[in-house]
Amino acid sequence: MRKFLALAPLLLLAALAAAQPGKVYKSLDDVADPADVYILRLNHQRLRQLPPQVLDFVNLRVLDLGKNRIDTLPPELARLQHLEELNLCRNRLRRVPSTVALLTGLRVLDLSRNPILDLPEEMAALTRLQRLVIWQTGVVSFPPGFAALDATLQLIDMRVCPMTYDDQQAIEALLPSPEKKWDRVCNCK
Repeated sequence: MRKFLALAPLLLLAALAAAQPGKVYKSLDDVADPADVYILRLNHQRLRQLPPQVLDFVNLRVLDLGKNRIDTLPPELARLQHLEELNLCRNRLRRVPSTVALLTGLRVLDLSRNPILDLPEEMAALTRLQRLVIWQTGVVSFPPGFAALDATLQLIDMRVCPMTYDDQQAIEALLPSPEKKWDRVCNCK
């Protein structure tokens, strides 16, 4: 029993060393234990879909799938309950599935440079969301429920979105608190 008690701190240190929350994985081939993956950067890999094994990374905090060829997201993405940052920039997404709203810990969502035209009302449930990046998409308005995000949302980046002055005024009325990055438009008639 004494030997076990003497080894217990060493075993704990070994377990903590194996799970390195700061380690960045850039390939699925490098993963020995899915529970050890906290940061996964699969950008620039010409992926056409989310690799199914990513859904087993129960401790995943950061998922970067930017600059790929992904055109749809599976509803099972919602299994990544600890996800805080999701980067989907420069893909081929036309719509954001409503199940993204189940990622309730999400703080940063980057959907920039995708052919998205609108966002689902269900995303109003992302009450921890701080940064929403949708620049160079077709999004020019938000569903009314997005007013619930005004308290936590700090930044909305909507540069290069084809919006009018009236679109900007409607967004300002719905979400007055967050900083907005958008192109200047005139109230020309």
